[in-house]
Amino acid sequence: MRAARFWVPFSFALVLISLALVFTKGFDSGIDFKGGTKVIAEFKQGAGVERSAIKRVVDRLVTEQTGQSGTQVEVQDFDVGGAASGSTQKFQVFTELPSLLPPLKKLEVAKEVEKHFGKDTVVEAPHEAGDKFYVTLPAEWPIADAKAEIERVFARMGYKNVVTVSDKEERIISDALREKDLLMSAGDKEVKAEAEKVEADARAKVAKIVDNRYTVEVQAIKDQVTEALKAAFGDSFVSVLSTASVSPSVGRELFQSALVAMLYAIIGILIYLALRFDMRFAPGAILCLVHDVAVVFGVMCVADIKFTLPIVAAILTVIGYDINDTVIVYDRIRENLQKGKGELGKVINLSINETLSRTIITSLTTELVLAAIWALGGGTIKDFAFIVFIGIILGTYSSIFVAAPLTLWLERLARRRAAIVRT
Repeated sequence: MRAARFWVPFSFALVLISLALVFTKGFDSGIDFKGGTKVIAEFKQGAGVERSAIKRVVDRLVTEQTGQSGTQVEVQDFDVGGAASGSTQKFQVFTELPSLLPPLKKLEVAKEVEKHFGKDTVVEAPHEAGDKFYVTLPAEWPIADAKAEIERVFARMGYKNVVTVSDKEERIISDALREKDLLMSAGDKEVKAEAEKVEADARAKVAKIVDNRYTVEVQAIKDQVTEALKAAFGDSFVSVLSTASVSPSVGRELFQSALVAMLYAIIGILIYLALRFDMRFAPGAILCLVHDVAVVFGVMCVADIKFTLPIVAAILTVIGYDINDTVIVYDRIRENLQKGKGELGKVINLSINETLSRTIITSLTTELVLAAIWALGGGTIKDFAFIVFIGIILGTYSSIFVAAPLTLWLERLARRRAAIVRT
């Protein structure tokens, strides 16, 4: 506690610097929160294809198609361990762009569809919808005929690989699949047999109805990524298994959910601290928690780590670990106070010394594992390990040099106020 007059101002300055970085530089949101596209690509096992090589190919493709450079592209192993296939190796490729179709090309396609179907035809292709076009025809068509005609127009524009779905068809099939799942969950064999007919009946119904609203998804990303990987890797490349887009609006919802998750975690911890400790200890633990999270945010800004869902998980892990470390020190302080081992400053030093070996061993063994993941891991798992690695160092430091001195300072402040009141 004799060094507290140095460490507390140092920690306070560290928090101020971290907050200044957060508010001036800010976070670079990852694809989880910005929206984008996920592609799963398959390669022959043992071909020696590396993530960095795939990233270069996709980076070059994005630059060629959109003219944008420096966009986020991340490549991760998709099936590892027990889920891996013996003959192929799969990679998951993320890019922050929801579409590789330039806006002018989208407009050109939309105008062509409107021209083909005549007056009052409306085609919408918002950027956040990725490679989807929303077509409203001036009159209702039989669904099969409309889909065939729309796909002929897109094929004429050079997009032969498209998926067209009627709004009414989507609602009917979705309702049928939900009903089928519900019936299949029943134990009765006759009910399960009835479930098999539900989807067939729905498709028969779709064949008889008409509609004027259609969603057309162009498989442009799948086709272009397939061509680029085939050209780069030759026979080592097998296929693009699937593509999926996440719109920026969905990304914003995920971001809000992540913030709510962190808020709930902190509220839960505050309730726990209020129940477990009295006012002598709880403020120190809360400020210790604020210190650790703020400095982690500052480290993220300095290291240019993107704010993604795995990083949210890392921050929640740090919060849990750090408060656990603080509670252990506080428990020992409270035990020694109850045993009457002297004034608070002496008891804090004694308690920290008594728990120090446990703290060092626990933190060190955890750090060894995280260092291995950080050094050998790839993609977002590497960033996750780095944040938790830094968080554990901060948690160990703050439980000794932040939480305990703040408790001592608050105790002395309370005594001075009590003395003033008595006089």
